Amino acid sequence: MELLVKIMNKNLSIHLQNFPDLSFIPNEANLVSDMDMVRNICSTALFIRDSQNLRVRLPLNKLTIIGQNASRMLDYKEIIADEVNVKNIEVINEIGDLAELKLQINFKKVGVKLGSKMKEVSSAARDGKWKKVGENKIDIAGVILENDEFEIKLTTKDSASTAPLPSNDCLIQLDTKITKELEEEGIARDIVRAIQQNRKDANLNISDHIKIQLFSSNQQFLTVARFYENYIKEQTLTDKINILKNNQIEAKYKFNNKIEETELNIGID
Repeated sequence: MELLVKIMNKNLSIHLQNFPDLSFIPNEANLVSDMDMVRNICSTALFIRDSQNLRVRLPLNKLTIIGQNASRMLDYKEIIADEVNVKNIEVINEIGDLAELKLQINFKKVGVKLGSKMKEVSSAARDGKWKKVGENKIDIAGVILENDEFEIKLTTKDSASTAPLPSNDCLIQLDTKITKELEEEGIARDIVRAIQQNRKDANLNISDHIKIQLFSSNQQFLTVARFYENYIKEQTLTDKINILKNNQIEAKYKFNNKIEETELNIGID
């Protein structure tokens, strides 16, 4: 009977199985905290990328983590660099004059409480004349505000390439200068992505080796394809790349891709 139950359980959907017992896994509070910070760093860096219209496949030179806990992130720099697509990760322990803490008061919530002191409190908040009282309270113009009546935010002075983490204890700064080398590497990655997508659209097996024909009216794309030929081959299981002078592709599978404003025609055999 016990054997029969085991056999039947093997055929059940995973959604009908019992949750596994994870009590043997130790509680790594520091690791969980670090990984939360890593996730916030990546999300913030990607937000900066998006605000600057820098596509993720375009590599950037450097990401700098600024704050007291920044050095902890050096153990995870490979993860961060890979997720954000940057060449280098640096840390600075002092925020200095890159940002300042600003107080935002929920005046809708505290309007009745402040009464005639509303104008005085507003002026003090604007001038930064307040202080923390304990963990979740502040004293401003002689009034004590509770933690749900205000918010303290780390505000950057260079909002274009620098942004604070949600925890307000660190800044993320991206080097958004695009050199010719970074631009061309980004194009090479775009070509790889296009080929991989075309492979999928052609229903090729993941292990199939292919031959490729490439054409684009953008000569920079063709120059990059020649320079990064070995990289493209390695990434896409391509044995041969034929870069055409005109759009006369003769292949079993033909695809027309658009990268930004550039047409990239690919033939696959």
